[in-house]
Amino acid sequence: MDPWRIPVDRARALRLISPLPDGTVAGVQQVARRGDMTVTATLTQAIGMDTWSGIRVSILSPSAGRVASNWFSFADHRLFDESLYPRDARNGELDQLNQQDLLQPHRVRPDRLRDAVEDYTAALALPCAPEFAAAARLGALTAMVRRLDHVRSIHPQALAGRAFEHAEVLREVAQEIHASLLPLTGEWKAADSAPFSLPAGLGALRRLRDALTSVADRADEAGRGEGAVFRQHAKDLDGLDAEITADLTGPRTAGGTRAAAAASSSPATASTNAPDRPATGASPPTRAEGSGRRAAGR
Repeated sequence: MDPWRIPVDRARALRLISPLPDGTVAGVQQVARRGDMTVTATLTQAIGMDTWSGIRVSILSPSAGRVASNWFSFADHRLFDESLYPRDARNGELDQLNQQDLLQPHRVRPDRLRDAVEDYTAALALPCAPEFAAAARLGALTAMVRRLDHVRSIHPQALAGRAFEHAEVLREVAQEIHASLLPLTGEWKAADSAPFSLPAGLGALRRLRDALTSVADRADEAGRGEGAVFRQHAKDLDGLDAEITADLTGPRTAGGTRAAAAASSSPATASTNAPDRPATGASPPTRAEGSGRRAAGR
């Protein structure tokens, strides 16, 4: 069938991009209710017929109507994999011809756009529930696992030779967090696959940790028992953060951590400087407990 005869599936695009992690796609818009405000996200059309260039986010009040509206460009936030565009037409737009290639979970990179939308809506409406914010960050952990695997394959001596071990532990923790979040979020899943540097991945990891801590606090306030589970997940991420950050900044010896347990199944090589070194002056996080306790029980 001629691809120009197939309209762009705007509902699918919104589900994959999910600019509002707590939103529901209805028709050709995504809608989230936060307190007495309604936040909507729709695709915005470019000059070409059935060609889409960004997301418009609007905040509406039941009494005052539309409070604010803003546009977020696909190109500015590098939403799609640029390698899939012709060299002379890398404009970041979505159209009938390229939708089959672009509207795939592993080819949508929504982190930057979601962060921009989150910062914008936070000034005018309540933030989304922390369990949905946490679920939206899980894709970033998966992307970081792929980055660590890639680092191991091309720079086997990076991260003190423990890139594979860090990837294995991070993959395990991400699966545990996903299983814990499912009862709170239903079958909602983030289509996150953004490749980025390890320092950027650590930033996403810390934001996920903060969201999980908020989930735990809310559970404690409601007298529910799962607060301890999510607090433990946050501690696990703290421990991984400290271990990976320490290996990025220089060689060190392993001792009783989850990464050390993973290392028993893979030989480590001699250490060298890591290709994804954080910016000068970056310091490891202060909280580093959690993962060592879990490894000790293995």
